[in-house]
Amino acid sequence: MPMEPLTSMDLVVADKQAIATDIVRLVLRHAAGQMLPGAEPGAHIALDLDGRVRRYSLLHTGPALDHYSIAVLRTAQSQGGSQFIHDQLAVGDPVRVLELAHEFALQPDAPYTLLIGGGIGITPLLSMAEHLQQAGQRFALHQIVHDATRQYPLAPGLPGQTHIGRSSLDLPGLLAAQVPGSQVYVCGPAGLVGAVRAAAAQLGWAPERIHSESFGAAADASDGPLRVTLVQSGQRIDVAPGQSLLDALLAAGAWTGYECRRGVCGACLTEVVSGTPIHRDSIAPALRGHAMCTCVSWAEGPELALNL
Repeated sequence: MPMEPLTSMDLVVADKQAIATDIVRLVLRHAAGQMLPGAEPGAHIALDLDGRVRRYSLLHTGPALDHYSIAVLRTAQSQGGSQFIHDQLAVGDPVRVLELAHEFALQPDAPYTLLIGGGIGITPLLSMAEHLQQAGQRFALHQIVHDATRQYPLAPGLPGQTHIGRSSLDLPGLLAAQVPGSQVYVCGPAGLVGAVRAAAAQLGWAPERIHSESFGAAADASDGPLRVTLVQSGQRIDVAPGQSLLDALLAAGAWTGYECRRGVCGACLTEVVSGTPIHRDSIAPALRGHAMCTCVSWAEGPELALNL
């Protein structure tokens, strides 16, 4: 279903509610009550938050919308995105929407759709579940959280199961029970996405049946050890395959912000002084030669120098 392209628009915060521990839900409307461009299931919007661009999945989608709603998790080391929303943004404040993107699209006419969300990764799946329910299509929704106080409250009448801790959900068994041709959508930490893909591979599933967004890209089998030099401090950090650059930087005490952990928000965008990035992020092509999102990207060679 093609949607009207969105150019930047100024909206206002019509409602702000705490819905779980460290999670707030925002409702954004046009100040004059105008309808907003429609969105497809899984879509997200980019917001200008005090000069910083952050991206959040829409909780509800459709061909005609009178509001956009998002859920925002407060994250540690925030450089202004989640912290600004939680602590400063108030009802009545203006918010500029820069773009509407459809990068995590729902495949039509699947015989069965399995939705698996880890933590705040449940958000793009909610609009998918709502769409599938309205269309009368078969699906199941699974939410995995580490802490029961951080589970997203599902709408009344929306079928779904919540699991406390990943070990409480038998992923291989869940996939093995699916009908032929089922499609799986998973959004959450890279470890969860990797576990779903590994379980599907063990069952002989075609890779294209798994659709994912992750908070940090899973390591590639070709990734080698990496030594990172921080040119401002002179510090050298060894990063093992399977560990993200961001996690290695934080573990070594190098201060860097982050938000989404999936290479889209730009909070961890860092200048590359030397070395060639392998981009698993979504930064603009003009930046790719000299910057990278450390939460998901890697390097072609064994050495990388960052302006930190």
